[in-house]
Amino acid sequence: MNYKLGIYIKTFSRDFLRVQRLVESIRRFNVDNIPLYISCPTEEMNTLQKLLGTKSINFLFDDDIYVPKNPMGGWEQQMLIKMYACKTLPCDNTLLIDSDAQFIREFKQSDFIAYDNVPYTIIHENKQVSEYEKVLKGQDYLDNGYSKAVRAYRSIFGGKSNKIYDFGPNPHLWSKKVFEDLDTKYLKPNELDLETFSMAVKQSYGIHFRETLTYGEYLLAAQPIPIVPCGPFFKTYHWKEMVDFEKGTGLEVVDNIKSSYLGLIMQSNFSE
Repeated sequence: MNYKLGIYIKTFSRDFLRVQRLVESIRRFNVDNIPLYISCPTEEMNTLQKLLGTKSINFLFDDDIYVPKNPMGGWEQQMLIKMYACKTLPCDNTLLIDSDAQFIREFKQSDFIAYDNVPYTIIHENKQVSEYEKVLKGQDYLDNGYSKAVRAYRSIFGGKSNKIYDFGPNPHLWSKKVFEDLDTKYLKPNELDLETFSMAVKQSYGIHFRETLTYGEYLLAAQPIPIVPCGPFFKTYHWKEMVDFEKGTGLEVVDNIKSSYLGLIMQSNFSE
């Protein structure tokens, strides 16, 4: 069976307790029973299933989705597995959620599908993060690693905009049609696949390859599906300073943000 929309979580043992919290929120708020897929390393599957149970979850081994051909960091492997999951899961569109997320209110398919099986596209200039980076980190957002990566991917795919767009934060919403179009019109004619392309970008431009820019910048340049723009689905705290800043203001109260966001993300490097 092929679904219009599926939810996918890529995880591993260090994040299992966070995944448990996320899955509990999905089970509680998933009004339309959108199918849920979770993958992890083969040797960790029994532990994950015992923790979560098997109700309403389709479990997959990471190796059944994709096995990298080249040595790479775990976070790079995770990005590749996410892209290949979008290509291989029986879903026209996939919502990819990281383990440190949780839903805070009911959600349904129409929150993610605009019309005629066309998903919304998260695309914005991320001005808030630009401000926070300047104040908290003393960095220029327009000259950071992400912006350099945007310019690299745009030069590859031929995008025309001069704006630095963010296609996140997580969760990301991707259409299988975009990856199919990328494969047919760019990768295969250049004798590439997603892995060899990603490694070539990294080596040629001296940047970290990014799954969000592979999808977002190709979509922006080629537009194999209509772009129906939207903002982030979840409120994301990128740094602990953001959490500290909002304490006591009311901005940290879930009931005050439900009308704007479906969920919350606390980055795992500073949250429990």
